[in-house]
Amino acid sequence: MTQQKSFVFIDNMYPLIMARRAVTARERGYRSVLISLTLSEMELNAIKDFETKHNMLIFDEVISTDAFDLDTLRNLLAGFENEYPIAAFMSNIGMFHQGTLVGSNVAILAEERGLPSLSSDAVFRCNNKYLMRDALRHAGVPTVDFGLATDEVTAVEHANRIGYPIILKPLNGAASHMIVKCSNEEEVISKFKDAMVRLPASTNLAAYESAHSYPNKAGELVHFDPLRTMLIEKYIDGREASVELLITEDQVIPLLVHDKVTLTEQERCFYEHLLVVPPQRFTERESQEMKDYAVAVAKAVGLKNTFSHVELRYDNHGTGPQLLEINPRIGGMWVHESIRSMVGIDWQATLVSLCEGTFTPESHYESSEEIHAMFCIYPPHSGLLENVEGMDQLQELPGMLFARQSVPNGSVIYGDDEECFAVICFLKAESYEKVYEVYDQALELVTFTVNPNITSREEVTKA
Repeated sequence: MTQQKSFVFIDNMYPLIMARRAVTARERGYRSVLISLTLSEMELNAIKDFETKHNMLIFDEVISTDAFDLDTLRNLLAGFENEYPIAAFMSNIGMFHQGTLVGSNVAILAEERGLPSLSSDAVFRCNNKYLMRDALRHAGVPTVDFGLATDEVTAVEHANRIGYPIILKPLNGAASHMIVKCSNEEEVISKFKDAMVRLPASTNLAAYESAHSYPNKAGELVHFDPLRTMLIEKYIDGREASVELLITEDQVIPLLVHDKVTLTEQERCFYEHLLVVPPQRFTERESQEMKDYAVAVAKAVGLKNTFSHVELRYDNHGTGPQLLEINPRIGGMWVHESIRSMVGIDWQATLVSLCEGTFTPESHYESSEEIHAMFCIYPPHSGLLENVEGMDQLQELPGMLFARQSVPNGSVIYGDDEECFAVICFLKAESYEKVYEVYDQALELVTFTVNPNITSREEVTKA
């Protein structure tokens, strides 16, 4: 009798995203196992609703843990692996947690069993921005100058060598958290000091508390303490875009270029507001340059068997595309719907196939010329999100395909320091001008009530 095989989902941040992919795995006959932090009541209810909607048990087994180190994960897998052999692993973001990089460990577990993986080394280099740029430099892929600042003195040394303006950013941050621009030595000192105070109080503390060591491409072991370190990079002055890649075991396929037509650079965070596809501000040659560059970046880092989101700027001073960051996952906001609408790819099913090693790419992916756009409406500041008004009217705007409040009322948001994707929309329009009309109307319709006096979960409990 053939044993039923397991599809194992491991993630420390987004179990509900894992639930959506588990539906496909269950439909393909796998036993589905989730290893995650203890699920909240909201998450349990959401999974229960999901089971009702799909008329199936989503996870055959849910294992709760607060430790994602390799020994713990191996012991958890040993509890069922002999009875239900593992066919595939999947993580979502798999960020740093208590000193370990969850996504990289998931890749190691797959590699140990000879299963398709993203490459544990590549996942590490995507999540440590210093190692990411080190990989590009080693491979000869163009990258801006950079350095690792461990105090104000080394920060100024690197900045003076690189030349102003420069960017200070957390080593392993997300959501544009604490990305600051400095134009002179005084700003480098003051903003580095400010970051050292703010990082321990951030929403992403579990990641920043994860000190770790890892070899650079020259083989030298480097120690990183994200709570006491900032990456310094040369500021890139140019138009910003992102490239979505589909990466198999041995191919890197560029799918789409999203043109970030509206961005703002604020004091402690860069916000992306409105994206359009096909690109509006780039020529066909420039778009192809960005695709070719993104492919070179992915190869330099070593990613495989995943989608990848590559953020870059097209430099205004003649050096062409320059990397901001590469992620071992699909882009946020409504990028997955954009890929489905523009290229016809079911990303959830494709991811499951990549993980089980059954995916075969098409010989060519043609992108639609129909204009689509996505945008985010951000709350005005940090605090307790009490209410969002205007969502019903937002859904009725011309061409609106999806409009969603993605952060529930009652959540503490950190809008002054990071992108809070509170309301996100995806639409189709007959022209770029129509996109801007809908976007302007949406900004008028949606309003937020945010209590600035409550800025932590502890204060919510006391209130």
